[in-house]
Amino acid sequence: MSKSKRYPIRVPRYATGIRMQETRGGARCWWARRWSEALEAMGLKGRMGRGRDYAVRGQVVSMEIEGCRVAAKVQGMREAPYAVTLDFRAPAGEAREAIVEALRREPITAARILADDLPAEVEGIFRRQGFDLFPGGKLGPGKYDMTSACSCPDYANPCKHVVAALLVLGEEIARRPATLLALRGIMLEDLVDED
Repeated sequence: MSKSKRYPIRVPRYATGIRMQETRGGARCWWARRWSEALEAMGLKGRMGRGRDYAVRGQVVSMEIEGCRVAAKVQGMREAPYAVTLDFRAPAGEAREAIVEALRREPITAARILADDLPAEVEGIFRRQGFDLFPGGKLGPGKYDMTSACSCPDYANPCKHVVAALLVLGEEIARRPATLLALRGIMLEDLVDED
C-alpha cells in the first residue's frame, strides 16, 4: 500500500480588499453569466475554487483598469501582495471600425450601454469581426485573446491569484458592462456619433 503525500494547509495572509459578492450561479444579468461561463470553459478546475475563495475573502487588494489592461494586487501567503496583469486583445483597423459602426448604427444599443445595460446582440457584432467579447477565445494553437501574468511562484498560468482577479473583474463588468467593451478597446465616447 503506497502512502499518499500530505501537503501542509496553506492559508493566505488576512487582507481587507475587494470582496466578491456574487455566488456561483447568482449572477443577475446575462453578461455576468457569460463571463462566469467563459472562465469555467477555460478548464481552470481546482484553481477556480481556490481563486473564488480568494475573491470572496477579499484577497484582491487593488485593481486598476486602463484600456485593455487590468493590473491587480492579490494578497497571498507572502508579506507583499502578488502583481497580476490581464491583457485583452482589442480589435484594430477595419475590424474595430466595423464594430464601432455596428454599435452606432442602432442608437438604442449605445443608449442601453450608456445606461449600464448590454444588448445581447453586441456579442454577435464582435464575433462577426473574429473577436470574442468574453475571455477564453482561441486565436490559434496555444494563443488566446487574453493573456495573464502573476508574480507568484506558481508554475501554472492562470494561477489562483489571476482567477481571483478575473472574478472580481467580472463583478465590475456585471455593474458596468461598458467595462467589457473598454477591455476590447471600445470606449463609450466611440459610441457617440460626432456628426
